[in-house]
Amino acid sequence: MVSVDISAIIIDDDSDAINLLEMFLRQFPNIRVVGKSTDPNIGLSLVINKFPDLVFLDIDMPDMTGLQVADAVRIRNFNSEIVFTTAYQDYAYKALTIEPLDFLTKPFSSEDLEKVIKKYMAKAEKKKLEQKLDKFIQSQANPPKISLPIFHSFLIVEINDIVYIKSSESKTLVYLQDGTVETVTKNIKNLIHMLNSTLFFQIRRAIYVNLNYIQRIDRKKSVCIIRFNNQLQVEFITRNNLINFEKLDIFPRP
Repeated sequence: MVSVDISAIIIDDDSDAINLLEMFLRQFPNIRVVGKSTDPNIGLSLVINKFPDLVFLDIDMPDMTGLQVADAVRIRNFNSEIVFTTAYQDYAYKALTIEPLDFLTKPFSSEDLEKVIKKYMAKAEKKKLEQKLDKFIQSQANPPKISLPIFHSFLIVEINDIVYIKSSESKTLVYLQDGTVETVTKNIKNLIHMLNSTLFFQIRRAIYVNLNYIQRIDRKKSVCIIRFNNQLQVEFITRNNLINFEKLDIFPRP
């Protein structure tokens, strides 16, 4: 899970509700309450100035409702995740258009809050991985060409056109983005070494997949879904390689 500090702002017209929520949040050492207010207008100013990760927002407030505050936050394209707190279940249907992270129905318990925090951390971790993959794929936008030895000749291809590589018996099969399959006269380990590219991720002992073509990793079924040339290819991924994928860290840290 994400270990960095998570900043939070609480906006609720009931000061007792703010104090209770803040007390619950102290159970999570990586969460910092960076602002709180019983006035929704002041609360919105806090969000604008502090850019929090989480905003705990009471829906039913005078002068300016939580829905209006949430709309103002979204208009400014902030990345803050909103958690609505409400004593009235019927508000939830209106609030769904805001796409909040979650709802907390008053009175809620520390266990209810823990579920919300875990949901945020899982979403943040997924977003972080997606951003890494996006940056990585962009960095490989213009990969070099390479000469692959095939029977009695050489095949000149761009590395990015190689979808995945699979070892079958004594052969090494190279699947290309146009749907063709070439038999290369090198074993798979030597071929991967020759490519010398971080594009290729090992999903099984005899299969390497180009990250550009991975559409989905299904953790429950332990499969990797590869999309190319208007078709889908499903390959099993081992548990260890699935763990390696989730820990993927292929970018230099600033």
